[in-house]
Amino acid sequence: MCRPVRSLLALLLVAGSGCGRTHTLEEGAYVFKVAPGDVFRDDCGLAADGGPALLAQLQVYGDDVRFALVQQANTQCLAVELVGQYQYDTQNFFADGTASHPLLSANGNLCQVDFAQFHLDGATVNPTSFSGVMRISYLGSSPVTCNCQFWFTVQAALCTPPACPSVPTQCS
Repeated sequence: MCRPVRSLLALLLVAGSGCGRTHTLEEGAYVFKVAPGDVFRDDCGLAADGGPALLAQLQVYGDDVRFALVQQANTQCLAVELVGQYQYDTQNFFADGTASHPLLSANGNLCQVDFAQFHLDGATVNPTSFSGVMRISYLGSSPVTCNCQFWFTVQAALCTPPACPSVPTQCS
């Protein structure tokens, strides 16, 4: 095979394989809804006040997903980035993120936790919504009541301003 043909073939293979797949879930700001019946583990006492308000900005790069998530509960605000991927040949995805040394509320205590870990397993419902299960874990702190987990089923819907606020990149 002559050199130009091999080069063209190699270029086509690289161009076709590097972009990943397209996914139906639209990018933008998503509001996460947690109903009281959707909570199935709450060692943190977060559901007592209706659960934390969660808002996230979704970006998709081929099979990779990125959520810039903000958790707001009472006066505490936590911004964390969740990064993950779509599963092969489906519209299901996962994303994980960790925040170091946040000051958060758990079980009526103000807690300086070592880590707050977030995990989301999601499935596209339609181009503007997804559902899934989310786990928030507070780890490595004292008192012991600050070491806890909050697990819940989540419904998330795309929201556009002015109906929804823009997602802040950090808490002030």
